[in-house]
Amino acid sequence: MQGNVGSKIRDARKEQNITLRDLSERSGLSVSQLSKLENGKARLTVDVALMIAGVLHVPVASFLFSPKPGMQARRSITRAGSGILHHGNAMEFEVLCSDFRDKTNIFWRVTLRARSFEENGGWRSHSGEEFIHVLSGSLELHTVHYDPTVLQPGDSILFDGEMRHAYIALGDEPVVMLMSNTVPRDGLPAGAVV
Repeated sequence: MQGNVGSKIRDARKEQNITLRDLSERSGLSVSQLSKLENGKARLTVDVALMIAGVLHVPVASFLFSPKPGMQARRSITRAGSGILHHGNAMEFEVLCSDFRDKTNIFWRVTLRARSFEENGGWRSHSGEEFIHVLSGSLELHTVHYDPTVLQPGDSILFDGEMRHAYIALGDEPVVMLMSNTVPRDGLPAGAVV
């Protein structure tokens, strides 16, 4: 797979008539490192892919992901307020774009009203990663390994879901956030519905 990634980088670079040395100077990566990437002898990390994609003005996803045969034309739309609703402890989860089969992420629009750790139901944890982007309100995120973090509208955070965590809404307004959870590699449990 790394060789395939390397050829994508090489093709994007050559389409723009950029030499390895030019790409090196613009990205801050060594010519040797870039050559190894293009020849499949070095592993591409997300940080390096972001640097190269920024210089070449191409979507970083074109380096990080390969399309799956037969699944290139999928899309899912959730109209405002039409997602499946789940209610938790002082939280409301609206499932977004849930009709893909074999998906790797679950997307939610979450409204949080919990004003205390207890009202939120205490600690929670799950497999995979969790991403949060605050749309409105002020969120205080508690985790067992870090001091509480306050996130304001426009702030985002990504963390390991297995780390116990809890959410608290600060102020008078509920917190509205977009959340994404990765689906564990072995998929959702049998009978799970989102």
